[in-house]
Amino acid sequence: MSEYTLYAQLADPEQKQKKLRQIRLLRWKRRFFKHLPPVSIFILVCIILFGAGFFYFSEKVYRLVPPDPLVEADGIIVLTGGERRVEAGVGLLAKGLGKRLLISGVNPSTNKQALIRVTHSDPQLFECCVDLGREAINTIGNAEEATDWIKKNHYQKVYVVTNDYHMPRSLRELNRLMPDINFIAYPISEGAGEQSLLRQLGELRLLASEYIKFMGAELRAYL
Repeated sequence: MSEYTLYAQLADPEQKQKKLRQIRLLRWKRRFFKHLPPVSIFILVCIILFGAGFFYFSEKVYRLVPPDPLVEADGIIVLTGGERRVEAGVGLLAKGLGKRLLISGVNPSTNKQALIRVTHSDPQLFECCVDLGREAINTIGNAEEATDWIKKNHYQKVYVVTNDYHMPRSLRELNRLMPDINFIAYPISEGAGEQSLLRQLGELRLLASEYIKFMGAELRAYL
């Protein structure tokens, strides 16, 4: 029995219209995929999957917020990349929410005095309780540097301070090396507000780049 024979047997006009739309959609799909080579279909599926994954990743980033209320941890890690990250990490330390602070990936030419000036931090707090990591040059290096520091201090609960778009990949790399440690995300957001189209496009490009890197981190975790 053909599709149109089944359609002709339907008595209800609404059912007929609904069935007719389904038949037309099915026939369109058949014609569309019939003329597409397998490589094109594969590329199309990859684009759809990438788009869906990117949308989920973006939503996850935009929903990241610091914990409320803030809880006490053993230590605090700041992944360098901007003074707002350092200021936020020092702020957590000043509130007594961690015993020590590690700033990972510090430029070898940067000393504590320079960081104190830039972040307007308490020199005594900086001198007593802030450690500078200078070996890391990327997120993988940050995770390795943080691993050594956490093991050295025997910490179990640690704040991770970095930009919101960078947080998923940072946590993935940290959890890959230290699955038993409780990491608390403290994302730094650029904040909402009126932005130019150029800036919005720049943020979209940054998110897309970070999503690709995040997929690489996911792949490394399963290899």
